[in-house]
Amino acid sequence: MKRIATIVACVLFSAACSSTAVDMAEPRRVVGTESAVRIDAEITDELRPGSPLTITYVITNQRAVAIAIADILPETTFDRETRTVTVSIGSEVPGAVTLPRLVRIGPGEKKSFTTSARLMGMVPVVTVDPRLSSQTLLRLKVNFLGDTAPFVELIDIPERAVADQKRADELFGPWLERNEVVYTNAVPIQVSAARRGAEAEAERRTSTGRRGRP
Repeated sequence: MKRIATIVACVLFSAACSSTAVDMAEPRRVVGTESAVRIDAEITDELRPGSPLTITYVITNQRAVAIAIADILPETTFDRETRTVTVSIGSEVPGAVTLPRLVRIGPGEKKSFTTSARLMGMVPVVTVDPRLSSQTLLRLKVNFLGDTAPFVELIDIPERAVADQKRADELFGPWLERNEVVYTNAVPIQVSAARRGAEAEAERRTSTGRRGRP
């Protein structure tokens, strides 16, 4: 069984539509299509502990009905066996109390979003010599609601979330049933060891100081 470890400390997700577009000629582009919903995304080529990982992505709804994506914090996980970082967008169902805002994407509509993740802790940092490490891959997992009817009260509301424990309980099952997923392909990403090197140097100095003078 694969070992999955959560590696994100803080992720900022902007669900507001913008003029930002994905460069279709960009070699760092990832693509995914499932059941007439297409994801195009452009990612940075370097993953550095403590620095934001910015992803611009476009969702194209090729269906005859509207879909919706939750404006919530993405989850990022790392699979040690395959060395794959997965950024999961819109992945949470309503919590015990809060209900997230939903962004509607109409039939034939295309909307752009930006996600910025600051990765901490269990980041898959390579060794000093990258030739001795297997490459790290990155992909997106985009969750969306294929049927928006049960959630119309949350579509494009001004708040990021509303507190309503009763409705959260009522919508938990329907959310799970209507959640659909699109995975993109995975592309290699460079993992910087700069921060680990600095930490090692600090540890070395501390250890030297502890030995004392002869």
